[in-house]
Amino acid sequence: MLPEGNDYNQAEKGAYVVAGSDEKFDVILLASGSEVSTLEAGAKLLREDGVKVRIVSVPSEGLFRSQSKEYQQSILPAGVKKFGLTAGLPVNLEGLVGADGTVWGLESFGFSAPYKVLDEKLGFTGENVYNQVKKLLA
Repeated sequence: MLPEGNDYNQAEKGAYVVAGSDEKFDVILLASGSEVSTLEAGAKLLREDGVKVRIVSVPSEGLFRSQSKEYQQSILPAGVKKFGLTAGLPVNLEGLVGADGTVWGLESFGFSAPYKVLDEKLGFTGENVYNQVKKLLA
């Protein structure tokens, strides 16, 4: 579930700022798919601690990389801490996160269980996003 007010036409540019993101942010949270809703859950907890958050949905890194450098910088400015969340290999987001942050992802595959059990066991929860970002900002 994402907040209302998103301009999903921005997906044509490969990445966009999710509605409800804070204007002046301390950290950027990014994901490429359904993990964006998990970032929202983590952002809620972070905001309770006074952390300002921008959430970025990156449905297509290739399309995003084809945009102007100005657009890319407007979405993912350099020098800002970034946290990526992916249910795939971390390398899928490392190019966007860069040296400014870290990525939480899977190093292996083949787990079988109901998705809520897997999310909890593998760290795909708002609480883990909160914990990882707090470590990143420390």
